[in-house]
Amino acid sequence: MRDWTPDELRSIADRLRRARIDAGYDKASDAVRKFGWGYSRYMNYENGERAVPPKQAILFAAAFGVTVDYIYFGKGYSLNKIEGVEPLSSPKTRHIPLLALDNMDELKRIAEGSEPTSSTAMPVFGEEALPGRCVFIDIRDKSMTHPHEPVSFEPGDKALIDLDAVPSPSDFVLALVPEEQTALFRLYREVGRAEDGSIIVDLVPLNPNFRTIRISSISPGQVIGVCRSIHRVFDLTMPLQRPRLG
Repeated sequence: MRDWTPDELRSIADRLRRARIDAGYDKASDAVRKFGWGYSRYMNYENGERAVPPKQAILFAAAFGVTVDYIYFGKGYSLNKIEGVEPLSSPKTRHIPLLALDNMDELKRIAEGSEPTSSTAMPVFGEEALPGRCVFIDIRDKSMTHPHEPVSFEPGDKALIDLDAVPSPSDFVLALVPEEQTALFRLYREVGRAEDGSIIVDLVPLNPNFRTIRISSISPGQVIGVCRSIHRVFDLTMPLQRPRLG
């Protein structure tokens, strides 16, 4: 990220504040609660005390219905004036809970059929079809990273998990395994049936430096959801490459 002068930081902060107010959030605390941001960190940006990183600028621009160029440089149009583009506060927007894989208490509740209670959420807007019950999980390690696979999950990616889906071979799934300290996000592979007729499943990492976990009637575990899409917040300073499923 470039180095901004103090005057540029003040101008960015003024435009961010103006965009928030124009979007209908008279108080910064209202926007923070709406989008699940940290209040102190956000106010550092709006007060001009810290530079707004590209990833945050993308989120703020979408939330307030402006362009990233407007926040940084005062250029561009309001997204509300561009046909077919909706800000994050649009009625068409849905906010999906975002969970860390080590949030075991919450994930166990979800596995039991309860609704997520996480206060952190990611907005999804537009016409994208979403599952009825779903969460985002935050990918934090490289267990599902492989440069030669058609799909590779990088730290920082958000995987949308359909909590009502039944897994099929080659799906990417979210699973709970009792002896693990975190939930597992892995490739689902059926390897056979046990004597009692139950399916034996391997949870396979794409990265060979991580181990495969087997779940069966002998080695218990539970698949609680199936990945439907990858959502990546892009760093504008890096080349953009969008992963695809299927």
